[in-house]
Amino acid sequence: MNISRHSLLFGLSYALDIAGKNNLSHSKSTAYLSVMMAGKLGFNEDAVLPLYYAALLHDIGISNEYIMYEHCTIGAQMLEKLPLPSEIPLYVRYHHELINGAGPFGLSGDAIPAASQIICLASAFDDLFGRMAGEFDHSLFLKAENWLQKMKPLLREDIGNAFADLMKQEAFLLDYFSQETKYQLSAKIGFGDDVYYGYEEVRQFALCFADIIDRRSPFTYTHSHGIAMLAKEAAALLGYDEDIRNKMYIAGLLHDIGKLHVTTDILHKNGPLTPEERFEINKHTYYTRKILEQIPGLEDVTRYASNHHEKMDGTGYPYRMAGDKLSEPERVMAICDVYQALTEERPYRAPLTPEKVWSIIGNMTQNGHLDGTLAAKLKAADFGHPAPASLAQ
Repeated sequence: MNISRHSLLFGLSYALDIAGKNNLSHSKSTAYLSVMMAGKLGFNEDAVLPLYYAALLHDIGISNEYIMYEHCTIGAQMLEKLPLPSEIPLYVRYHHELINGAGPFGLSGDAIPAASQIICLASAFDDLFGRMAGEFDHSLFLKAENWLQKMKPLLREDIGNAFADLMKQEAFLLDYFSQETKYQLSAKIGFGDDVYYGYEEVRQFALCFADIIDRRSPFTYTHSHGIAMLAKEAAALLGYDEDIRNKMYIAGLLHDIGKLHVTTDILHKNGPLTPEERFEINKHTYYTRKILEQIPGLEDVTRYASNHHEKMDGTGYPYRMAGDKLSEPERVMAICDVYQALTEERPYRAPLTPEKVWSIIGNMTQNGHLDGTLAAKLKAADFGHPAPASLAQ
């Protein structure tokens, strides 16, 4: 793998935005506003880059119950485990701190990193105004101006003044509120980031986002990790080379990243889904693809991850792709997903035995849903028993 750090973070930030559902550019807009303020404040590029990435990832600690202290703490702890500049976790930890000490950690004055205050202002502005694209007029300008005047006492004076100066530039708010340019703003602040990640670094990010996905539901807390292990085990048993094994492991970790767009009341439901709920949950593979296809170099991972609910007879979702359109690793991922789901405990049933699981998979191959040849090979190879720990590396 040879994945641009910028592309990876930029793409994964969209996963954080779809978890909010109402503002699908919040991370990118926060990053744009932050960088624009940094320019006014005279930050050099070495200082702007960690600010930009911290703004993109400031909501990485998002949880089902939004508590600021936990949100900031969890976010910082996640980022500390990733191969990123050391300032980024610090900026995210304190991005809700206010100059008067009223933030979740009680920091005040110069104890708050300037970058954290910048992200605080940018995020708060976008929280309030980010869904108003296309509505910009003088009354909205006055509303934004009045809002900033109320925010200024909570901010460092130079940061508040920097944003006020930006607002005086008509083009700044016209760009921000324009329906045409709203989702392209982040492209205007490109960086010369020449850092590229190999498999190990990408794996660390995938593990992080698998945790975000799985902890949204107590019923599937280790589902993504389990799929990843099964996918890598299956790839080894079928004789795939190391590159495909690694890609299938990453795909397993990220296959349900699109579920961040599904509300937790549906994910937590103890019982059959209504047609409306099934319609919503079936969207998740579409969003998995939408997130991952933003990252050049992950094309194979994107296919393996997003096609795990397609079926051999073309009745799967979301593209209704038949078996001849699915590569072998994609068909293997579908088997792994079924196997993992059936061996997990759910609120309405205990984990099924391997014998029962293989019986169900056998029926699914006969009715044209799964690849019977691949299922038979995996069953004969004793697939699904605890895999060696080395497979997770």
